[in-house]
Amino acid sequence: MANTKTFIPAIKSLKLVYCLVAFVVFVGGIAIYALFRNIDHMVLFRYFPKPLFLAVPHIQLNTNTTWGYLFVFNLPHGLWCLSGLLVIRAIWLTNARWRAIYGGTFIMLASSLEILQLSETIFGTFDALDLASYGIAFLLEEITYNKLIRRKIL
Repeated sequence: MANTKTFIPAIKSLKLVYCLVAFVVFVGGIAIYALFRNIDHMVLFRYFPKPLFLAVPHIQLNTNTTWGYLFVFNLPHGLWCLSGLLVIRAIWLTNARWRAIYGGTFIMLASSLEILQLSETIFGTFDALDLASYGIAFLLEEITYNKLIRRKIL
């Protein structure tokens, strides 16, 4: 472990990097969703006007293939989940207990919202692959942290 004078700035800069990566991952999920899906009939746009930058026709992608389907319909959900987990990690980087509590709560909330779509309690279409993408996002964040960050800095 580094001495205290270099340790605190390293933690602060690492938190900033986590937040920046979270933002890029979040925007990546939005870009996939907006560019490759027809969002004209989204419930959100019943209440809010559709922003002008989203007024472009979506790009047709063959979703009859497994990879095309996963890319268009499940990857955005996984990226948004990963983004949330990265922000949680940035906030509680050195406090594993609170990070586990909030990270677990975040995953449970996202999964619950997906499962509630089965009973039509909330609007949307249930997709088990969205649940799998949440799990993959969780594993990806954990593996990245444990293999690349914790061993090198903390």
